[in-house]
Amino acid sequence: MAIKQRAIKVLNKIFEAGFTDEKDISAMTMDDILSIPGITIADITIINDLQKSIKTNKVISFLGGGEQ
Repeated sequence: MAIKQRAIKVLNKIFEAGFTDEKDISAMTMDDILSIPGITIADITIINDLQKSIKTNKVISFLGGGEQ
């Protein structure tokens, strides 16, 4: 299972914006997401999928491209 490189890039954007743990990322609002510099529609989709993965404790599966 290969790591989703795009997801890693989005994670870096999230970390740089100050959201550094699962609790922070899960609590992100659309306003928080849209305030991240350089965010794209594709990035928003990845963040949404990441938030779902955090809630179901499947972050490793998310990063590996597995089922969510």
